[in-house]
Amino acid sequence: MVKILGLGPSGAVLGVALGKATAVERSRRYFKACGEAVPVETPMVSREFVVDKVRRYRFFSGDRLIGEVSYGGPRWYIIDKAAWVEALRSAVGVDDGNDGVVVDARGPYASRGVRLIVAMAYVEGIRREAETVDFIYPPGLTGFFWIFPHGGLYNVGGGFLGVEDPTHLVREFAERLGGRVRLLKGAPLTVMPEVNLGAEGAYRVGEAAGLVYPLTGEGIRPGVISALALAEALKTRRPLEEYRRRVERIVGQIELQKRLLALAARLAAKGGSVSLLADDALLRSYIEEELSARGLFMALARRPGAAARLVAALLRR
Repeated sequence: MVKILGLGPSGAVLGVALGKATAVERSRRYFKACGEAVPVETPMVSREFVVDKVRRYRFFSGDRLIGEVSYGGPRWYIIDKAAWVEALRSAVGVDDGNDGVVVDARGPYASRGVRLIVAMAYVEGIRREAETVDFIYPPGLTGFFWIFPHGGLYNVGGGFLGVEDPTHLVREFAERLGGRVRLLKGAPLTVMPEVNLGAEGAYRVGEAAGLVYPLTGEGIRPGVISALALAEALKTRRPLEEYRRRVERIVGQIELQKRLLALAARLAAKGGSVSLLADDALLRSYIEEELSARGLFMALARRPGAAARLVAALLRR
């Protein structure tokens, strides 16, 4: 028998995938501040929970548009994440027993690494481009505001390194957009995670394992993928080894993004910004979680003037 600690997206997906798993405890109604977006091909996401779609991402440095990524049709779904998680939870039994394999899926409450508070609000009364997401990187801060469509409302939020509680910043940002805040909450997010998949017989999935993308804060996709990877790995003779193999690509992307986030923080402290390197190809890799050292070098080569300014900012005392 598999006992699951925590029933957020990764724990609930694992429970459904295994069928016979049980949760040690069922927490209160699920909430996690995020844009509630998943790629259209994400497993275990039923269309009944889709409230909006996304086909374009725009990126701003302050008020200046620095790039965009567009698709021919909807590339991402916006879901009612709380309702989706609750539906998955309903298929998982509850048992406080201690026998069997244990899987930690308690998200940021069990993760290791640097955490911060991310805030989000549902906002009404504003008008934006349809099926479009905006990321806004304010000068002097390491992090961003986001604006996601949400079925007639907008999901507006943000998180920043060094800002203990960004809820007042998110409220002010939403009001500057001309919106009325209907709900405003904060929740922890592991932005510089230490990846720890656990040990034989005691595994970790999702954010509890450090599987959250540092630059975007995206946790649903890696959480679902890691849960399904572990469910398959548990059928093999060497589950931990197989689990590591199945999430190897995610782990590699996380380690690269951690280095880039550290660089962004250094640049912000010295008056620079990695947004100088933004171009459509790099931004597409950013959205698709496919950043690579090669892609970064190509961006540097395409924009030597911006690269020189970045180097100057890094060297500035």
